[in-house]
Amino acid sequence: MFKNFIIVVLVFILCSLLFQNKENVNILVKDLADTKELVVDGTNYVKKTFDKEFSVQEFKIDIPSLQIEKEPMIREETFFNEEEK
Repeated sequence: MFKNFIIVVLVFILCSLLFQNKENVNILVKDLADTKELVVDGTNYVKKTFDKEFSVQEFKIDIPSLQIEKEPMIREETFFNEEEK
């Protein structure tokens, strides 16, 4: 409760000092517009950098041992694999 009261008083004092001079309001509006532009530019930069660094890259693996056709394995019939006649 006490902290909220202090915050309200500080906001009131800040606003009263800010609005005494019209130039202060113009400076604040200009700074907010500049800040918005900087944030937009920064997010665009981060997006481009992220896309460039973590883009999906396709590559082909050429391993000769994988291209050899292997002979089929010979399976011995056992008690469990017997075919019914």
